[in-house]
Amino acid sequence: MSFVALALSLVLATSADGPPDGLVRGQVRSGTTGNPLPYATVEVVDAQPGLRAVTDSTGMYVLPHVPAGRHLIRATHLDHAPFEVEILVPSGAQLVVDMALVLRPVEIPALLARARVRPGEDTVPAGVGDLGAASVKALEATPGVAELGLAEAMRTAPGNDPADPSDVLYIRGGAADLKLVLLDGAPVYAPFNVGGLVNAFEPEVLRGATLYLGGAPARYDGGLSYVLDLETRAGRRDATHATGAVDLLSGRALVDGPLGERGGYMIAGRGVHGLGAAPLISGAFPYLYADALARMDVDLGGDASLRATGFWNREAVRLDDDGPSTGAGSAYWGNGAGSVRARVPMLGGEAEFTAAYGDFEARLPIGRERPLIADGVSQRVRLAADLSREAGPTDFYYGLSYDRLWIRYTGGSAAGSGADSVFLDAAAGGDAVGAYVDGAWQPGARVRVRGGLRADLFSGEHLPRLGPRISVMWLLSDHASLTIAAGQYHQYVRASETALVSPPSGAALSPVPPLAVARASHLLLGFDQELIDGVRLDLEGFYKNFEGVPGLNGSRNAQAHSSGVDLWVRRNSGRYTGWLGYSLAWIWSLDGGRPAAADLFAGRQLLSAGVGATITAHTRFDLRVGYGAGLPYTAVPRGDVPAASVGSVGTGLAAVDDATPPPSPTGPEDPYLRVDAEVARTFRGRVFGTRFDLTPYVRVLNALDRRDAIFYQFDRGQDDQPRALATLPVLPIVGFSWRF
Repeated sequence: MSFVALALSLVLATSADGPPDGLVRGQVRSGTTGNPLPYATVEVVDAQPGLRAVTDSTGMYVLPHVPAGRHLIRATHLDHAPFEVEILVPSGAQLVVDMALVLRPVEIPALLARARVRPGEDTVPAGVGDLGAASVKALEATPGVAELGLAEAMRTAPGNDPADPSDVLYIRGGAADLKLVLLDGAPVYAPFNVGGLVNAFEPEVLRGATLYLGGAPARYDGGLSYVLDLETRAGRRDATHATGAVDLLSGRALVDGPLGERGGYMIAGRGVHGLGAAPLISGAFPYLYADALARMDVDLGGDASLRATGFWNREAVRLDDDGPSTGAGSAYWGNGAGSVRARVPMLGGEAEFTAAYGDFEARLPIGRERPLIADGVSQRVRLAADLSREAGPTDFYYGLSYDRLWIRYTGGSAAGSGADSVFLDAAAGGDAVGAYVDGAWQPGARVRVRGGLRADLFSGEHLPRLGPRISVMWLLSDHASLTIAAGQYHQYVRASETALVSPPSGAALSPVPPLAVARASHLLLGFDQELIDGVRLDLEGFYKNFEGVPGLNGSRNAQAHSSGVDLWVRRNSGRYTGWLGYSLAWIWSLDGGRPAAADLFAGRQLLSAGVGATITAHTRFDLRVGYGAGLPYTAVPRGDVPAASVGSVGTGLAAVDDATPPPSPTGPEDPYLRVDAEVARTFRGRVFGTRFDLTPYVRVLNALDRRDAIFYQFDRGQDDQPRALATLPVLPIVGFSWRF
């Protein structure tokens, strides 16, 4: 009996003091495409229940506390075949197991799914196809000097007519102050890098980019031309991750990771330095760009969360002016924006409270005979409460908002200083209070309706302006839908000419007058179809009517009309990824029912495309194309045409009174064209037990050597056409990126 008791005690002691557990980690990829598989499940089949993990956005997983010994682990993913492998877990050590799953799509019947992204779960970056819309709008966007209406302000300054047409600066672009761009709820004017030397946005930073050409929900205030809602992703909380790149032209870096037990962070930055381009360019490098973004998330318990985002960018173009006396220097513009958003359960649903701030600053040097410097600053404060709840088959959305907008223009001599050199100092500002209610319901199995009403009360007005919105979507099949949407939009636009009055020398700034309020009506017809697995087609046709936009002959009754089509093809997964976006638009204007311009009609077309191909398991080729024809130009100042007769619809059509001869010189006629290409090879390894990817790449920017530019100066010696300033030749770039 004593022998049996001794043996039993030895067995129990051995079990209690057995070998320590091990750790299993690795990456799950698609064996078909080689891409990482997020949200794949990895589990130890023969262990206790719950010993499993879900891969993150890079396909990485970690299984802690796995008992030492032989085990069977299984990896599963919705559209891939399961994979099982037997492993031997060492005692108290780590084991790296990478797995590749074979693609096996699963067909399921049609269903209606509802989902809500909880705090900390929106860590997956947007696909390149989803950012195609932002890329096209980056090509269409003007530099910041036009975003603020600074060119128009300078034209209205007393005594600022140039001596001859050579004292005119042309700025490529249109749709200046009619759009609404939000970054995590914070308003930004010019978030795009219009020089095209880096991506419009860093793909690793954004979770999504939603573009509304028309039919935007009632929660959006403004957006006369379009609404672009940009959402950043949250920082990953499983471990600290870092990505970055450096080359002869630019550099970027991103770090994200956990912030305590209930939070996460992400910090990113980019910059264009141009150091490696010096041998290819005569003179100083003409473009500079830098931006920085930070986001922090904190879980408050339950479904409540707090999110803070900050963004800053600055872009500059050196104007290569060879006039006798130069004040050209550099034109620059940039944003500063930030938001704090709290999401909490409330009133049987969910509420999101937003406090946001955005400022925009631009400087424009103009003139050669008499160099001038013009500055503009815009500031906007936004408070909003957005609530939602379900009531049976209907989803309700409602909320309140408050906006404060302030704009200031200053101008003076580039050579002078003090009050005597200032000839323009004007400001405009206004408040807006808004409320909306919106609803979405499904009256039939294949019909979904969303409609709402927004009311905005602007400073100086006694009655609110109403903006009804409605959209109806029909599911034509399991792979195609048709949408029709309509709505009205109101927003502040730049100060009218009557507000831009220079005070006497040394006098204080006059009281801040209200801004102008413009209105737009939209009608949109859209078609969406999944062509093949992973490839989607979006086709939208639209008509828009603009009223109350300053700059049309100085008339308050002037109207502008725009119509066009937008085509998008996207593919975000597979061996080949990319997008194709094409926009064709026509613009015309009327003044009280009669022609308002010598040329009633203007048109433009924009093309943006990007293709990425996985040549081998670790080699990738990328190609980007940008093309624009008929892009409008803003000329400032115009000395040969009275200031009151030159304007901009904001969509690009110059308005000239019938009694005034057509302006001369004309704007640049050459279309915009850029082709960029890149080849990259990834090498994978481990440093101190951590997976490390190193990717050398070779990139060619402006491969066709087109001397496109943002700014132009008139030169009588070049067939009465403006010559391009600050141009770049073809640029070969060598660099490398990293990820761990």
